[in-house]
Amino acid sequence: MISKYINVPIFFVSLIVGLLIVYFTMQNDLRKIYVYPTPENVDLLQYRDKAGNCFVYKSVDTPCPKNEAKLAKIPVQV
Repeated sequence: MISKYINVPIFFVSLIVGLLIVYFTMQNDLRKIYVYPTPENVDLLQYRDKAGNCFVYKSVDTPCPKNEAKLAKIPVQV
């Protein structure tokens, strides 16, 4: 029934050719993914610097000052 509308051998040949084209053109598409430490993922991730050294961050809880004038407002980073 479906072969009435679609030529099956041509469909599979064109599908394979399309997949090969996508595979070979996307092979060099290496993207940098920037991951910033958050309180939720600080214990889960390891980072590597430009020299190839691996390191981790450790979170430290600090008490807030009672004087609100000492608090700084940091804008959202986009």
